[in-house]
Amino acid sequence: MVFLPRFFFTLVMAILLALASTGVADSLAPSILLTLLLTGSVLADIVFIPRDALKVKRKVPPVLRQAQFFEVELTLLNQSDTAADFQVIDSPPAAFTGSHKITTLRLAPRQEITQAYTLKSYHRGSFEFGSLFYRVKGPLGLIQRQGKIDLPQVVQVLPDMTGEGSRDLQLALAGAFQAGQRKSIRRGEGREFESLREHQHDDDFRHIDWKASAKRGKLISRQYETERDQRLMILLDTGRLMSPKIGPYRKLDYAINASIQLAQVALHKGDLVGYVIFNDEMRAFAEPKKGQQQMAHLVRNLTPLQPSRLESDYAAVFHHVLKRCSRRTLIVCFTDLSDAHSAKSLLQAVLPLTPRHLPVIVTVSNSEILTLTRKMPETEFEVYRHVAATEIWNDYQRTLLGLRSRGVAAVSVPAQELSTATINKYLRIKESARL
Repeated sequence: MVFLPRFFFTLVMAILLALASTGVADSLAPSILLTLLLTGSVLADIVFIPRDALKVKRKVPPVLRQAQFFEVELTLLNQSDTAADFQVIDSPPAAFTGSHKITTLRLAPRQEITQAYTLKSYHRGSFEFGSLFYRVKGPLGLIQRQGKIDLPQVVQVLPDMTGEGSRDLQLALAGAFQAGQRKSIRRGEGREFESLREHQHDDDFRHIDWKASAKRGKLISRQYETERDQRLMILLDTGRLMSPKIGPYRKLDYAINASIQLAQVALHKGDLVGYVIFNDEMRAFAEPKKGQQQMAHLVRNLTPLQPSRLESDYAAVFHHVLKRCSRRTLIVCFTDLSDAHSAKSLLQAVLPLTPRHLPVIVTVSNSEILTLTRKMPETEFEVYRHVAATEIWNDYQRTLLGLRSRGVAAVSVPAQELSTATINKYLRIKESARL
């Protein structure tokens, strides 16, 4: 039971009246009567508060998208034969944010209404909604009865593949390029001849078939079919360096989103896609395969991943991949290069993959560090911070240079551009027939 302000107001007035009548003849009887009246009112409120008056149904989508708002619907039914005032509060997962709040409403007898509120989660994985709590006010407004309705419900929050990520994916599936390049790639780059067609203004002149052009009296281009059945292996680092946050997401979140979108593009192109999840040891390995079943398997395994505090062992993981992948494979490793010691071990471990395979290291560039290196320091603390940022940035650039000088491709872009840059890198490799 919860006592309401009206009860306390009545109680205070009764006490003041009793104090005021102290020393007055025959004042005891009215005080006792007032006390009995207050007690009786409370008991009446207790008796006439409807029990189990509220019935609730909650409607939540079972599968949600990371960082996307969704709506929770609560259907509230007053099961009693009297009107009642309710306060209702739901119990969404603690990781969710949004407009969730206490709802106060009055329901007529047998009345049913639907209330809605919005939530979103920047976290992936499986989450559970808890019980719904409510209070119903007595007819005299002195007390409230508390109640709880168990409504366990599990929802899955999948990686973010909508919004900007969805547009990036659509562009990639269409063969688009960004960052100052033209919007559509040359159709049919690859090794297998497909057909002849009339030359278009954006075709490569190297693909003009001069004999066919002479016969037909107009420019004719050779069209090639993009090679299929090539192999892509995605390596996802979940070690300690992937835990820092950039905006609402951790580095691992950006890597997971880019991995899933890259896999979708590769499967769409007819390639085989496999993946490795690792930190101090290999946590999961999937052979390169085709089909949507492989895509579903990838999403299911990447969704609950969280960064660990463990140091990543690149040498052991790359050695295992080298043994398991006999055919030439494009190996895309999502990791972080901000730590000089870890970057050095990565550089040493990746070299045995070449020249049999084509490794690509994908990392999020630290734009905050770059900003600090470009800002003129004004205080002693800013000088120290500027020097530290410069050293970190120089180490990072030396690592990238070391990778590229040894024939290892590297993608280093801000977090928001990771998916686009990775997909475009894959498309360029397909286009150049390097696999």
